[in-house]
Amino acid sequence: MIETGKITYKKTDLDWMPEVPEHWEIMRLGGLFEERNEIVSEKDYMPLSVTMQGIVPQLETAAKTMHVDNRKLVCIGDFAINSRSDRRGSGGLSSLNGSVSIVNTVLKPSKYYIPEYTHYLLTNKLFQDEYYAKGKGIVADMWSTKFSDLKTIYLPVPPKNEQDEIV
Repeated sequence: MIETGKITYKKTDLDWMPEVPEHWEIMRLGGLFEERNEIVSEKDYMPLSVTMQGIVPQLETAAKTMHVDNRKLVCIGDFAINSRSDRRGSGGLSSLNGSVSIVNTVLKPSKYYIPEYTHYLLTNKLFQDEYYAKGKGIVADMWSTKFSDLKTIYLPVPPKNEQDEIV
């Protein structure tokens, strides 16, 4: 344990998060979030893009596929992250209902986090480095991280009042 001022920290043995306040929990992402994996059509759900600026209506410049019926549902409050390493840093909390490319991972809201903290935590560069390190592939634009690997990442779980202060 390390004491800094009034806060006592505990070591985590995690490279991306070496210590956290002693009273915080540490849990695997798979115990905090569920994957939303419902396949929908862009005919029924507005097409969205997962960008560095978050979830937005589909960009005109977005690569489009003829498979408009093979998209993932995204609901308001979900967090979507682009699983491909060549789109590193693309993700965010959705303020829109719609559909995204199947290359994205969509996480349902967690009872453990306030939405704004989820956005802050999962767009953090240290988390993103850990996320993409879990990926697999043969070249950069084909390198991706699946939920089965993502769910093994440990995350800090501060009390909700502290999450609010952090945000």
